[in-house]
Amino acid sequence: MNTFAPDDLVLVSPRYLAGGGMNKINDVIGPLIHLFAWPYEHNPRTGRIDIDSPCGSVFLDFDPNRQDGVWWTIAHHEPYWRL
Repeated sequence: MNTFAPDDLVLVSPRYLAGGGMNKINDVIGPLIHLFAWPYEHNPRTGRIDIDSPCGSVFLDFDPNRQDGVWWTIAHHEPYWRL
């Protein structure tokens, strides 16, 4: 098995196995917080970010420490609607 430095370019196929990468967080979270003024809570110790829509109907949770690799949870206020 080859070992790679953190900045090495590695090609992965199929693309979805590579994920979005940590540098893509601002592409999603940044506009919600800075352009659309969605209220949020950030825990710098864990990296967890909880964002709520201003109307309180949509919730986005980002948790980079989840062991299952699912960093994003998007949910609606209705109990069974979840992405």
